[in-house]
Amino acid sequence: MVDRSVLAEWVSSSVHHPSTENFVLPNAIPIAFLVAYGEFAIGMGLVLGVYVRTLSVFGMIYMLALLFSSNFPGEHVQFWQYFGASLDHSVLALCFLAFIIGRSDDYYSVKKIIPKRYGE
Repeated sequence: MVDRSVLAEWVSSSVHHPSTENFVLPNAIPIAFLVAYGEFAIGMGLVLGVYVRTLSVFGMIYMLALLFSSNFPGEHVQFWQYFGASLDHSVLALCFLAFIIGRSDDYYSVKKIIPKRYGE
């Protein structure tokens, strides 16, 4: 069983970490642009079927970062409620895992629709 006080202490120490105050907060706008364009690149790559596995790895890292940073239900709740609170990000992380393991870019992608012009 996980000690909730240790988990709560870790969450509060990471929120009030000097890197948050010295790097993240002063650079909030550039970081927001990186997040927005990263989400856009992941989405467009998956829709077009270009670099599906690579973008799925980045998408899974992003979903896990959101999972661990925003879905902590609190110190005095049952441990199983953590998983109920994390369904919005954990399900998407599992979808990215399915894209990493499978060969989804072989079935429907731009590279299958447009014939190769070079290299053959």
